[in-house]
Amino acid sequence: MSADATEQVTNFLGFDLPNDSSLQQARLQALATGLVGEVTPTSLVSFSSSGVLAIVGPLPSALAVAQELPDVDGCLLVATDGGDPGKTEIREVEGRSLPVVFGKPVAIEGFLGKFVISLIRDGAEMDLAKAMELPGGAVDIVLDLLREPLLTPEVLPPGYFAPRGDTFALDEACQSIRDLKGQFEKPQYVLYDPDICARGARGIEGCRRCLDVCPADALSTVGERISVETHLCHGMGSCSSACPTGALSYAYPNRVDTLNRLRRTISEFGKQTDLVPEVTFFGGEGSSAKLSGPIIDIPDHVIPWRSEEVGSNGPEVWLSAIAYGARSITVLTFPQTPPSVCVSAERQAREVNAVLSGLGWPSDTVRVILVDEEIASPWSMTEQVPQEGMPEWRPATYAGIEDKRAVLRAAIDHLVSQTSNAPPEISLPVGTPFGEVRVDKEKCTLCMGCVSVCPAGAILDNKDRPCLSFIEWNCVQCGLCENACPEQAIDLKARLLTDSNSRMERRILNEEEPFKCLGCGKPFTTQSMIEKMEEKLAGHRMFEGDGMRRLKLCEDCRVKDMFKDKS
Repeated sequence: MSADATEQVTNFLGFDLPNDSSLQQARLQALATGLVGEVTPTSLVSFSSSGVLAIVGPLPSALAVAQELPDVDGCLLVATDGGDPGKTEIREVEGRSLPVVFGKPVAIEGFLGKFVISLIRDGAEMDLAKAMELPGGAVDIVLDLLREPLLTPEVLPPGYFAPRGDTFALDEACQSIRDLKGQFEKPQYVLYDPDICARGARGIEGCRRCLDVCPADALSTVGERISVETHLCHGMGSCSSACPTGALSYAYPNRVDTLNRLRRTISEFGKQTDLVPEVTFFGGEGSSAKLSGPIIDIPDHVIPWRSEEVGSNGPEVWLSAIAYGARSITVLTFPQTPPSVCVSAERQAREVNAVLSGLGWPSDTVRVILVDEEIASPWSMTEQVPQEGMPEWRPATYAGIEDKRAVLRAAIDHLVSQTSNAPPEISLPVGTPFGEVRVDKEKCTLCMGCVSVCPAGAILDNKDRPCLSFIEWNCVQCGLCENACPEQAIDLKARLLTDSNSRMERRILNEEEPFKCLGCGKPFTTQSMIEKMEEKLAGHRMFEGDGMRRLKLCEDCRVKDMFKDKS
């Protein structure tokens, strides 16, 4: 293998793979083959910082840190004690005159170059940057010296440092602060398609998976959709892997590039060795360095795969890797991996394992392993003996697809096709984004409220007659229909139908003969809706006498009837 190809693999992984044996060399060649070509570029997110630093904390601590940063030109102190709130004074520090503002901030928002710090002065809230007439109208960098920081997301905003009393962390923060003046860029890691988002509709709340797993508080709800603050996003990726519809997708690398690279790598390894590989995903800051030592112990049939962040790959990538010919998937997390990312990965692993075990695979085919001091080598939990290729197994050949649900369908259909005696139905954990909507026909009035909120086209109406139908594969179990039903006639059941035709067919959940207007004979509602309205309005004074009869008139005839009475 050429030196350039070896260097490409090393750059991708962040460490050198052993290449002494023929099997190790085959693995290197497989990775080099898979990594051919560049990944699709994404947009860039820009930051502009003038280097204005706000040191927040007790005055003695803030003064001491300011002494250690003589080369930071714009520096102001926010003293959380020692003076009246809102009071301002000047202190001399190492020949510099630094402004000091007293008071504990009531809020801090923003990111590198755009922090807004709010304080109380004379009983009213004030914007620190505007009150101090700072250039640009914002604070660029915040060093929070409080033991309990003012901002507490698992991943802090760019430009915000909170060492929590740790001397080493404080030294690292001071070193980073010195370099945060100028223009900076990072990739836009996540893309959002609001048209297929299941967050909400018509004031009804539905899916919130992405909101629950974002460790940086970069996501928020705006109306019935999600807003992504790209400057806060660190690209952890758990939002995109957790998203059931694909409304949030990882952009660098995107799904197409990741799948194509994995397919080529796994296929090439199988061709050269006739062995079934295992794939180990890892990623995140410092992960390569932590693995560079124990990498010497990696079994020769294990293919390491570095992601930008470990949370960026989820069920559709794992299932595709299995379909492409991998025996198992291992996802490595580290002590610095945000807890929400770990929880999300473990949840998705349970869901994928439920699918795979239903098809006869081991129940731990996808494993999430924390790599810490107690584990000398993450490979100690991996079988050391590779499995020979199975002649009856035909690896999938489908190319990368950007549509998440399409990838899931391709992977599942292939795995089912390679399974003898697959059960008709596989039960899945609650919340898994596959399953059915069940309708209680005794309660359902066919009001079609569920149809109006379904984001995925799973629940459908019929323009010709009162009929509620359902396409199971489209359902992502978001709960919008269940929450929108005024009669509480809907519940959800997570499951997977293994027959593709059954998943894709349109089946009827409930239907009735239409109720015809007593005036003109035009069909306009259902008998069950009329009965429900009569039941609810019985005894109401406005519907005494002919008032109840008007419920059985269409809108046009009802208006005519009302004007007839007035005349």
